[in-house]
Amino acid sequence: MIQTTEHIDKKEVILTVAEKLFSEQDFDAVSVRDIAKEANVNIAMISYYFGSKEKLFEALIIRRLESSQIILRSLITNEMTGGEKVHAVIEYYIDKLIDNRNIHRMINRELSSNNRTDLRDLLMEKIRGNREFIKGLMEEGVRKKEFKPEMDIDMTIMNFFATIQHTVGASYYSCDMFDKKDENELFTPEFKDRLKKYFKDLFTHNLLINR
Repeated sequence: MIQTTEHIDKKEVILTVAEKLFSEQDFDAVSVRDIAKEANVNIAMISYYFGSKEKLFEALIIRRLESSQIILRSLITNEMTGGEKVHAVIEYYIDKLIDNRNIHRMINRELSSNNRTDLRDLLMEKIRGNREFIKGLMEEGVRKKEFKPEMDIDMTIMNFFATIQHTVGASYYSCDMFDKKDENELFTPEFKDRLKKYFKDLFTHNLLINR
């Protein structure tokens, strides 16, 4: 049991260190040796758990996306109104993308690259599942006559994610926009609350029939 626990701990350490290094540098700039040194493990252990740097990179991204699918769906209940469901999505994604901004910068780099098309396609498959879930919530709101039938659902979803991802991905621009010296000063609980209020107000105005 002790040995099993130790192996699990080492695997988690490797994933945590790899996420940090990959977020700070491009994929090709990080070596397995760099990861092993930072994680205080030998290179053979990384090969044992993951097989290659590419598979390690894939594992750390996919585990984040798959956990988000489970969490997002657990937040939505049948008793909630359409507006409450959308607000829950807003709360979840703003917290998720800002609090875990390094991993999402990595994901965006992969989605913009043709270097690892298999990984890019796998990422899109996972992301598409969450996007279709959110789209389904909005379509349900239209069917129940809670949301305006003329709303452009695709553009509404794009507007939400594009704004947050640009805020996170182009942090230098965002800091300049909001007159902050660095992202630690920008990405505060108060800023997250501001973002949440903005999108809740925007969606209430654009989506809800009775407001």
